[in-house]
Amino acid sequence: MSRRDRIELWGGFLLGLLIAPLVMLVMGRLVSAVAVGLDTTGEYGVAIADARDLTAALDRYRARYHHIPDAKHGLAALQPEFIEHVPIDPWGHAYVYEPTGPQWADVLSYGADGQPGGSGEGADISARFGRLGSRPPGFLRALSTLILAGLPLAAALAAGRRRWCATALAGMSAFWAVILLSTMNPTMKSVVPWFSFTASLACLVGAIALLRELPYATLVSLLSIVVAHLLLQYVVAS
Repeated sequence: MSRRDRIELWGGFLLGLLIAPLVMLVMGRLVSAVAVGLDTTGEYGVAIADARDLTAALDRYRARYHHIPDAKHGLAALQPEFIEHVPIDPWGHAYVYEPTGPQWADVLSYGADGQPGGSGEGADISARFGRLGSRPPGFLRALSTLILAGLPLAAALAAGRRRWCATALAGMSAFWAVILLSTMNPTMKSVVPWFSFTASLACLVGAIALLRELPYATLVSLLSIVVAHLLLQYVVAS
């Protein structure tokens, strides 16, 4: 294999692996900027950092116990095993625990006014989405979904003409497999974990098939990514 072939192979794969999380990061920043303007004080940065530390502790809790703390115990269930102590936000208010399903939760600060909603200094802060006000604008969510769905489609359409597009699709497929596996809850009493595992396995198989240039690899990867994306949206919303 020539040097150019190796660059196309692994460079494309790395691009595909990183492009989805980069899009998510950029869209998160855009959501924060459009919703309530750019953060001009250190207090909001501290609140976002604290809230994200708490959600990281929640993720470790879920990884060990296969569920998140119930609403009754809330964030107090994290200490001292997963976090030394639960902080208060920079305005002296407790962080708000917001479970949205058996395995997903957000951590919020209600800003300077300590009340849900609001704007400016009273804007809400979400660990998952940043400084938002109440919720991110609907059109930005739709735009994010369109971009995340359009990238693998564009790579699949160009895969036959450009080798790096095929390997980029392989990287995207591997990324969605990892994301789906990390959010899978095997204790959930439904068929969703089985579908999630099957879809993540299909994503990995598609990625390997693309790297080995096997027949139908592009179609398998593209369909697997679509299914993985839909399943992840369902898991987060449930």
